[in-house]
Amino acid sequence: MTDVENSDYFYERAEAELKLAQNAEHPAAVKAHYLLAGYYLDRVYGPEAAEGPPAVPLPPAGEPLAEPDAS
Repeated sequence: MTDVENSDYFYERAEAELKLAQNAEHPAAVKAHYLLAGYYLDRVYGPEAAEGPPAVPLPPAGEPLAEPDAS
């Protein structure tokens, strides 16, 4: 795969993750899809293109992305 093909693939994956985030009902699923979309966009544009902190920062090591649902 060429760099252009890779960029196209990662951009399409980011778009798909954003759609999944918009349709998800559980807050943890929404967060996970946005997080994945951010990673795919980093692959397209590179982390050096970002200004400031990441849009969706990861929690410190060992902490879950979301609290388990109590229901």
